[in-house]
This record gives sequence, C-alpha cells and structure tokens, in this order.
Amino acid sequence: MTQTTTLTPPARKTLPWLLIERFTAYKQVAGAVIALVLFIAALFICWKLVKETNIAQMRQAVHDVPWSALLLALLAAAGSYTMLIGYEWSASHYAGVQLRPGILVTGGFCAAAVGNAVGLSMLSGGAVRCRLYFSQGLNATDVARMSIFASLSLGCALPLLAAIAALCNVQAAALALHLSAAWVTGIAWGVFALYLIIAMVLYQHRLRSSPPDDTPGTGKSRWFQYVQFGRWPIRIPSLRLASWQLVITLFDVIFAATILYLLLPSAPPFITFVLVYLLALAAGVLSHVPGGLGVFEAVILAAFAGQLGAAQLAAALLLYRAVYVLLPLGLASIILLLNEGRNYLPLQSVMRSAASVAAPIISVLVFAAGIILLFSGATPEIDSRLQILSFIMPDQLINASHLAASLVGVLCLVLARGLRRRLSAAWMLTLLLLIAASVLSILKGLDWEEAFVMLVIAALLYAFRSSFYRKSRLTEVPFSALFATACFCVVAVSLWLTFFVYQEIPYHNKLWWQFELDSEAPRALRAALASFLLLGCIALTWLLRPALPIARQARNEQLDEAYRIVQAGTQPEGGLVMSGDKAILFNETRTAFLMYARHRRSMIALFDPIGSALERADLIWEFRDLCDQHRVRPVFYQVSAANLPYYMDAGLTAIKLGEEAIVDLTRFDLQSKTNRDLRYTWSRGQRDGLSLAFYAPGTAPMAQLQEISDQWLQNKHVREKGFSLGHFAPDYLRHFTIATVEYQGQIVAFANLLQTTNGASASLDLMRVADHAPNLTMEFLMVGLILHFQQHQLQRFSLGMVPLSGLHLRRGAPVTQRLGAMIFRRGEQFYNFQGLRRFKNKFSPHWEPRYMAVPAGLDPWMALVDTATLISGGWSGLVKR
Repeated sequence: MTQTTTLTPPARKTLPWLLIERFTAYKQVAGAVIALVLFIAALFICWKLVKETNIAQMRQAVHDVPWSALLLALLAAAGSYTMLIGYEWSASHYAGVQLRPGILVTGGFCAAAVGNAVGLSMLSGGAVRCRLYFSQGLNATDVARMSIFASLSLGCALPLLAAIAALCNVQAAALALHLSAAWVTGIAWGVFALYLIIAMVLYQHRLRSSPPDDTPGTGKSRWFQYVQFGRWPIRIPSLRLASWQLVITLFDVIFAATILYLLLPSAPPFITFVLVYLLALAAGVLSHVPGGLGVFEAVILAAFAGQLGAAQLAAALLLYRAVYVLLPLGLASIILLLNEGRNYLPLQSVMRSAASVAAPIISVLVFAAGIILLFSGATPEIDSRLQILSFIMPDQLINASHLAASLVGVLCLVLARGLRRRLSAAWMLTLLLLIAASVLSILKGLDWEEAFVMLVIAALLYAFRSSFYRKSRLTEVPFSALFATACFCVVAVSLWLTFFVYQEIPYHNKLWWQFELDSEAPRALRAALASFLLLGCIALTWLLRPALPIARQARNEQLDEAYRIVQAGTQPEGGLVMSGDKAILFNETRTAFLMYARHRRSMIALFDPIGSALERADLIWEFRDLCDQHRVRPVFYQVSAANLPYYMDAGLTAIKLGEEAIVDLTRFDLQSKTNRDLRYTWSRGQRDGLSLAFYAPGTAPMAQLQEISDQWLQNKHVREKGFSLGHFAPDYLRHFTIATVEYQGQIVAFANLLQTTNGASASLDLMRVADHAPNLTMEFLMVGLILHFQQHQLQRFSLGMVPLSGLHLRRGAPVTQRLGAMIFRRGEQFYNFQGLRRFKNKFSPHWEPRYMAVPAGLDPWMALVDTATLISGGWSGLVKR
C-alpha cells in the first residue's frame, strides 16, 4: 500500500480559519479528556457515597425488590419509549416528511434505545435513522433534521421542566439540592425569564410572510416556521408543534422517572424526585460519557443516599439500567438485524439483507461482552458452584481461568473497534475469543449464564461473517481518543468494583500470592491489574507505532502502475492521475487505487476508487483510516450515487455537488428530429472547411496546442486549474489521444480524451479553442467526437460535471444546497454555470448526480472551502476563476 501526497503550497491562514482548524483537529482529544475527568469524578463521588455498604447488602437489596415493582417498572419503561416514539412523530412533522406508522415506530424505538445506551444520541440515533429511512426515500437532510430535533427536544425542555418541578415543592427541592429555598425560587424564576426572552427574540425575528411549503400538497408547513437571523432563514418548530413536544417530553420524563421511583424501597416526594432526576439526566448528557454512566448515578446518590440508604439506592439504579437501557438495547439490536429482511421468507435472504447493519450492532455487543467478562472478574463467584468445581479440577486451573477471562474481556473491548471497521482479522480473532470466553466462564465458576451470552454473540458474529470483508491488518486501525477513553473507563469501573466488593479485606502484599479456592479478593486483584496492564500495553503500542508517510509525491513507476489499472477498467476519468498533482493509495493486491491530495486539514480523494469494483469498499475504509491516523478530515469529491452506501458505512454524509452529463452512444441519432441543430452544425462546419483529426498518444504537435492553450487562458482571464481538472503540460497530454479541429490548414481547437482499452466509455478533459476559430467550432468538435466514438462501438461519453447543477433554492433545502443554487443562478460574473449546462444539453445527455462525502458537523463547510482552494491552486486562483 502506497501513500503520498501532493506538494500544494501552504496558504496563508487567517485567525478564524486557524481557530476552526484547531478545533476540528483536537475536538476528539478534548472531548475524551473532559469525559474522562468527569467520569473519574463521578466514580470518586459514588465511592464516597456507597463505601459504607457492601456487595452482600446490595445483593440483598436487589432480592428485596418485589416482582410487582419490576413489572410496573417495565410498564413505565414501555410508556417512556412510547413517548420517545412520539419524539419521532414530532421530528417527522418538523422535517416535513411522511413515514409509514410501522417505520416511524421502528425508527423511533431503535434510535432511542441505541442513543440511551451509547450516548451522543444525535450521532448514534442518526446512524440508525439513516439505515431505516434512506430506503423510504428520505435524504441526508431529512434525517439530519429529525435527529437534531429529537436530540435537542429533551435538552431544550429540561430546564423548563426542572423549574416547574422546583416551584411545585420549593422546600423539598431545596433539601434535595442542598440549597436555600430562596436560591431555588430565584433560579426557577430565572429560567422562566430566560425562556420568555428567547420566545420574544424568536417572535421579533420571525418571517412576516408565510414561508413556502417544503413538501407541496402535504400541508406540513403548519408544523414549522422560519426566523430570520442575518441573511439566512432558520427553521424552528411552530408554536403548535413546540407545545405538543413539550407535553410529550413531560410524559416521557414522568414515565422514565417512575421506573426508578418504583424500584426504590421508600419514596421521597415524587415532584422532588423528578427534579433530581432531571438534573441527573442533564449532567449525564453534558458529560458526553456513553449513556451518562456513572455521572447520572453520582447525582442520584448524592441527592438521596442519606435518605434512602446507599445499598438500596444503588440496587435500584442497577435495575433501572437493566430495565430502561439494556433490555431495550437488546430488542433494538434484534429489530435492526431483521428489519431489512422482513419482507423475505427464506432465512438466507433475511441474513443477507441484515448484513449491512450487522457490523455496528455486533461491535456494540462484543464491547458489552468485554464489560460482562471484566465485571464478572471483579465480583465473587457463587460459593456452591466453586465447591462443585473444586472436586473436578485443581485450584490452579480455576485461578488461571479467572485471570484469562478478564484478559479476554479487555481484548473484546479493543476488537470491537476493528469489528466496527469491518476487519476480517477482527472477526476471526473475536470469534475465537468468544468461544474461549464461554469455556473460561465455566472453568472459573460454572457461570453458565455468562457462557450462554458469549455463545449467542459468537453465533451472531458467525452468521454475519460477510459483513466483515476488509483484509487490512489489526495494527492498521487508527487510534481513537474517544474509544480509548471508553475502554479505560470500563477497566476503571471494574477496578472500582474490585475495591468496593472487597473493601472489608485489609490490603497487604501477600494477597497477590494467595491462590486458594476461597481467595476471591486476590483473584480479583490479579485480574484487575492484568487487565489494566494489558490495555495500557495495547494503547502504548497503538500510540507509538510508526505513522504512515504522508508527504511525498507519487513516483513515475506508481503513476504507470495506476494508469495500467485505469486502462484495464471502466472508469476513464481515472486518467487524471497522470497529472502528477495527486497522491496514490493502492489496495493490497494493487488492482485498484484512490488518488488524493491534502490541503490544510482536509485529505481529498478524487472520484470513487478506480479499478476493481470488489475493492471499492475496502479502499474507502483504508483512506478513512489514513485520515483518522493523521487527524485530518476525509473528503471524497465527485462520487457517484451508486457507491454512497459504502461512504455511509464509513461514517460519512453526502452533499450534492452537481450533475455529470453522460451521452448514451447506443441511442444517440444525429438524424433524429431532436438533433436537427447538431446536424446543421456538423454539415455547416464541413462546408466551411472544418475537419476533425485524431493524434495517437505522444504524437500531437504540442507547440501548436501550447499556443492555442495560452491564448485561450489569456482571453478567458483564467489560470490553469488542478486536481479534478487536467492542465496543459506536454508530459501529461502525451498519455492521451488528442482530437483536433483544423481550419484552413491550421489547428484551431483541441481536446484530450480519457479512454480505456476495453472500449466501453470515454470522457472529455481539456477542450480549448483559438480566438480566430469559427463560431461553431466547439459544437463541431463535440458532434465529431460523439460520431467517432459511435463508430468505435463505445457506449458512454462523459461531457463532465456541471458544478451546482440540480441543486434547490427552496428554503427547506440544506444551506449548502441553497448557497450553491443561488450561485448557479446568479453567479455569472464568477462562472457561467447555467451557460455550461445549456451547452451540454444540446447533445441530449442524461444527468447523473455527483456528491461529496464528508464527516458531519462543521466539516462539510471546511471541506468545500479546502477542495475549491485546492482545485484553483490557492485563494488567488479561487477569486480569479
């Protein structure tokens, strides 16, 4: 695999762009550090609050919870998730889309369940929605709107609901929050005042005129309105929708709080409990710790541990997590795996349909398996089962199995990232480890329940083995600060559990060397230390491995090898690799490649992977890994709609750039009535003395062509572009067939042609005309090329992409599309986009959309700027066209 990059001259960085670049470069590290600090603080608070209790008391507290309370808690959970489906209903109205009720219920439940378990619900729930809703005709903008609305609904309502709860019982709220009644009252009224100010500002900036309906004929505009801030209108929920959503959120909070409330041994005032519950939810969301784990519990324990008892409250929190998080997550995983194959009866069809969503779900399950193994190693085994084992096998084997199971748990945590990135090596190793974990669970304490869970996950992993198709090595997986933080948090919790469970046993050095059957604490200590050391070694290896090279230009032999792949394939546009201004990333078997260049913090790949179609998904992932390792944003420029699922699998979103004009040579007929003007152009050109000639690669008169090119650049007041466009250079043009138009014995126009040896398709690159050429020269050249390729039995002829073509100016469209559409319609002083489309429309092409695949967030804007600057050769080139 070869990685190099273009030597683009550095551009001057202004302060705003520099700040944005710094933020995008280190936002993951900063988020990981903040999450880790808050998590450690939460563990410390939990330790202070529960250190007076022990594991036996907590077990007894769990057993003391009546079955009736558990059943009622399950009903409350069903009520809460029903309200969360109501979020989805509101989000669909806000986005102006229509979904079948079954799809809406499935999407709402699964997105909420995954979001509650994983955290970062806008991203995790958004990924679930993409999988379910794209097949229903929704686009990335629709899903983004729904995800943003559903994610922000709770956060926007939390302060208001907390203020209402506080004012309902000020004294109880003051006692729970350890504040004076005056402070509680003042804060609550301050929240009301803030909401009133926000409402007044929105009312003041609302658009006076009724906005156009995004979905004509559906009448959905009554669910949203627009406010004007600066030049851009911003969509917000209408008063009607906001009121409905506030009611839905209120009942969601009540149901969710009721789950935990029912599991408590004694009950504080419900209003006070809801207030603390709201604060705990807010703390968990703001911490960015997955699922708010530890942070949510710390707030609840701090408020009620002294009143209700730490053991009873901790037991209730454990059951709450099981009922509200783990059980829905398991159901959502099953639903997502089977959803895409629900219309097929044969099992094989169901499995094939579900394979596309299997990797992210199974990676979560494997990560959960690692958690189970580590937590099991930190807690004591059941005495009766240990006694049975002692009659069968020696104590040394039991101790070794206990230690090995914890180490396998750490490896499962780490391998989950490889599974998410669809590595076949991760699949094979994880499958073996899960089978080993099931055996070790029996050997260390007859934990048949644990062994059953491991085998079920292993069976799912084996069933969806086709989802893990990448042949890359595990050592090539890029380091992720957030993922490493999550792994260390799990190991830290297992260490915390070890000290909590065995806090009554005084520590001394001899504990490490006790291997008797009843030596539970030494076994747990050894497992915790070994787990921490193993994870630390993996993290250090991950960090200290040599980085892949990223600052060399492609060598001539690499260019020749890439051009051979282009010639043997069906993508003539890959010939642009010979311009020499792009780096090359080959796949391992060197049957396909990506060409790319770096500008600022963007690594921009041009087109879909060139070469074998079987290698496209793997190359996209390899490029994503390369970008992640160097902390730059991956950008794929001018990709086709057919390959968008591969980019979605890699965690990217699509932005429409424009449309490419493709002439179907099998249907083009110059003698047809629709091509009457082209027939006239061809006949008139021949009568006027125009003729078409073709020069084989390396035989064209470069001096004459150079004169025409320089003249054309000067007359158009433009400079040579790069990256996605060819430029006039003899070393570049010598690789291609050159078509010329001659008039009165002189060449007056030329174009270089990108072709492949299989003769299926061709593409146009440079096309330049002398200023003294007849008016119809360009059209004559195009008609001649079409007829020439028809004679040679080609099927497709690409006229190139028209940027910003096919974008919508309506208010409901994404901001990037609205800006692009405005430039397309009104930007003639910069570039004649509409004229270019009118010219290409003369040749009766069909238009295929082209996209840019980028990460979400601020990245699309930065990627657009970096790509445009790269193509133009810098800011000055962008301004000068």
